[in-house]
Amino acid sequence: MQNISIYIVEDELLISASLKSQLQQYGYHIRGSAIRGETCLEEIAKLSEEGKEPEIVLMDIHLRGEMDGIEAARLLNEHFSCAIIFLTGQSSREVYERSFSIKPFGYLLKPIDPDQTRMTIEIAAYQRKLEIQNKLYQHNLELLLEQRSEEIRELMGMYETIIDNSLMGLTIMQDEKFVFANRRTAQIFGYLPEEFTALTIMEIMKLLHPDDIQKVISLSQSRLNGIDSPKHTHIRIITRDGIEKQLDTYVSMVHYKGKPALHQTFIDITDYLK
Repeated sequence: MQNISIYIVEDELLISASLKSQLQQYGYHIRGSAIRGETCLEEIAKLSEEGKEPEIVLMDIHLRGEMDGIEAARLLNEHFSCAIIFLTGQSSREVYERSFSIKPFGYLLKPIDPDQTRMTIEIAAYQRKLEIQNKLYQHNLELLLEQRSEEIRELMGMYETIIDNSLMGLTIMQDEKFVFANRRTAQIFGYLPEEFTALTIMEIMKLLHPDDIQKVISLSQSRLNGIDSPKHTHIRIITRDGIEKQLDTYVSMVHYKGKPALHQTFIDITDYLK
């Protein structure tokens, strides 16, 4: 890779100067260096504000001052998108266990090998690029899903408005009860929507004209059993207030939540027959 930008945090000035010289010979751009974690955080914050945030931070684990390299790296991860490569003169298990939670992009053991350093930097820069691309992809995907979700909510709201303001009664019956009924259905039968859907099968049957009960039962059973039967039926009902009404009904088989159900449309034609 070309023009990878690097920031060096190393409290041994000779090591820092030597490392800087080697990296510049490879064509890398050195954004700066520091011997303390606090200074590193301040300078990288300024670089980030200027649009010059380094891609790679070579972080010595043991630093002068109150903040060691692991804590400095943790804070860098929280606020910036630099790829951390730890520099250490120790290969102890304790060092690795403490630094694993930072999710570094690599380790370099002192004395630093130039070829190993170059390979580690190239791999870290490539992995960082992939991570940024994945985060951007995920962010764009989340925005798209939110946009689609909003469109679906708007469509559902429009659909519910159309259903609730329809001049036809619309219902879905399953397991001998209405699992859905629009406002017009409840009005036809003389109920509020929540009252109508709470009716038991026996209460529903009592709303039918006595002479039409058996016809409705036979047709419903035939439809649920897949037997061909007329979709259009003329029935009479007795509303909650005792008013007889004439209804045209249209019934079809549907599946609701994976189970067979009857979708029924009611049209009040009482006034047309007077």
